[in-house]
Amino acid sequence: MAPEPHDPAATIASTLRFYHETLEWLAGHHAQFAENTTHDLAADERANAVWKLSGESIAHAMALVKLLEQGFTGQTWPAMRAVHEAVRLLVAVTDTHEERIPRRWLVDQQVKQEEARAAEQRAVARIAEEMQAAGVEPISEDVETFTQQIYRGMSRASHHQRSVVDEAIDHEARTFIYGPDPRPDRRLAYTIFAGALVREVLLHAGEALNVLWGPPTFYFEHLVPMLESFDLTLQALDAYDFVRRTGLI
Repeated sequence: MAPEPHDPAATIASTLRFYHETLEWLAGHHAQFAENTTHDLAADERANAVWKLSGESIAHAMALVKLLEQGFTGQTWPAMRAVHEAVRLLVAVTDTHEERIPRRWLVDQQVKQEEARAAEQRAVARIAEEMQAAGVEPISEDVETFTQQIYRGMSRASHHQRSVVDEAIDHEARTFIYGPDPRPDRRLAYTIFAGALVREVLLHAGEALNVLWGPPTFYFEHLVPMLESFDLTLQALDAYDFVRRTGLI
């Protein structure tokens, strides 16, 4: 008889606690901008779009982590989509080459996700051109297509398509999961996927704060060490998942 795989409950709990602490750290720096400046936060200025959407990204990521801590899995898809959408808008309004998107957002007009994705792709193209001009091999990456694929998957869940709803059903046992998910493999998988989203918030909200503060001090002294620590945690989590699935523990 094959041995039972290692129970990941402790690993899930410690990882989600780390996600939460990371977001609390980021929220603290975000709050300091409002506390330590006299900037008019109600003004229709790009800086306010950057500050507010970075806060929105952090807040939705916190909600996602809280749901995961309570054991929910499939029910977290709307929160994941909200995080993804907020970050796409944040990236667009932070880019000083973009004028239309922050202007529309500041006057409370809708900015479609496809517009935000296109803006992000334009930024990638500009960076590639700058790298090529400097004699550096540019990174070829179709960010627009990649983010569209992610968004499409999240939309399937948010629109309650059958394939996603079926994940909460045990057809043989004739049961439906209404609350916390009792399946450790599913909770671990969602914890891993959420880590990529939390990292995205850490990166882009952190870059936004660096823009707001001005000098690159925040980026090098605070954000880079935190990103390195976060990446190590994600690598360790992936390694744990691998050895668990292969039956080594």
